[in-house]
Amino acid sequence: MNFDEMEKAKREQLGKIRDFSPLEFAPEKWEKLRKIVYKPQPLNLDVIIDDTTLREGLQMAGLVNPRSADTCRIACMLRDTGVERLEVLTYTNSDQEAIKLMQDEGLEKMLAAWCRATRADVDLALKFDFKQVGVSHPVSYIHFEKWTDKSLQEFIERVVDTVAYAVEHGLTVFVHGEDSTRADWKFEKAFINAVADAGASVYRICDTIGCGLSDPSATLPNGIPAKIRQIKKDTKIPNVEIHAHDDFGNAVENTMAAIRAASGLFDKVYASTTFLGIGDRAGNAETEKIILNCYMHYDIKKWNLQPLRELAIFLASSLKYQLPLNKAIVGDAAFAHESGIHIHGLMALPLTYEPFPPELVGQTRTIVVGKRSGKHGVRLKLEELTGQKIEEDDPRLAEIVELLKNKFVTGERRYPIRDDEFKQYAQKAGFKIE
Repeated sequence: MNFDEMEKAKREQLGKIRDFSPLEFAPEKWEKLRKIVYKPQPLNLDVIIDDTTLREGLQMAGLVNPRSADTCRIACMLRDTGVERLEVLTYTNSDQEAIKLMQDEGLEKMLAAWCRATRADVDLALKFDFKQVGVSHPVSYIHFEKWTDKSLQEFIERVVDTVAYAVEHGLTVFVHGEDSTRADWKFEKAFINAVADAGASVYRICDTIGCGLSDPSATLPNGIPAKIRQIKKDTKIPNVEIHAHDDFGNAVENTMAAIRAASGLFDKVYASTTFLGIGDRAGNAETEKIILNCYMHYDIKKWNLQPLRELAIFLASSLKYQLPLNKAIVGDAAFAHESGIHIHGLMALPLTYEPFPPELVGQTRTIVVGKRSGKHGVRLKLEELTGQKIEEDDPRLAEIVELLKNKFVTGERRYPIRDDEFKQYAQKAGFKIE
């Protein structure tokens, strides 16, 4: 092994990275750093986020129904992130009040009504001046067990009639193939071609119970890349969408797999997601994760990442949803550091333990002083609270480190030091803190 060459490569790489890695967020430097470290690979299609938080998300068991004004605010915040389509429900008075508020906010072109395969649902969408609808219907034999008195031909005829009726009335139509990842392909192919002939613009692959596979070599029906390829090869539908559930924990990967598979085959692909992944049972692919993955790894920069944290807080509050501390991107602990080893690395190079700057997504870095904190963490916390540079050999630093260490060494203290407590210890050590 030629370690001299590797040492040279190390110095060159770290030299470039250090130049673009200040502790304070600098957007232009970050963009250069991202391309050096992550080497994004552009896709050959447009990725469109079709957020269904206000339809699928609100179906999550145990959530509080938001007030109409809160529903509208969530929709506006999603729009402000750059989400292109919003799927909503239309059936209750509160749904309808929220729709009117959203239209007053200028969202009418983004809104899509979720419909069953009935003309009555389309009429309701028309009543509220929707421009687009999603017609949802099962495509797997398993789901057809709910209607044992109906034939396969009747199912297709019912959906085709609804699609044709909606198209005749000037609506853009998406068709949702429920339980697509367990569907017989011969039937599903006939179904897709029939709705395409009726005027549908998009077919949604619904991984309804999350059993889909992202492996490009996985076969139909649950191989999602295979499904994308087969739809392009064997059907007339212009565009595809992926709607992935998280029962196996794979919703984000399955959504990204569909996006990658559609690249070069379709002009665009729709990703049906929910913010924070809320939804039936284990939920869905998170809007924020798909956006960030597309930005970081595929260089799609059309979305505004700044409101993500604020939206997470508001959504959790309005739905009485417990936002997990360790939720990626938007959780309280996503940029919180306590371990001495981590903080030492952070001070040397933020990229060591922060894959992207917290400010990028509306977050802030948090230094937690606790049992596993050391001198580096205490020093950073002092600089945060005093707004001054603290030298490593400052005797006051050593004193406060010792004071805090004694709090945990006996094992009596089990939780981190609060900021107000920390200020008191800092003052004891001789630091001036307001």
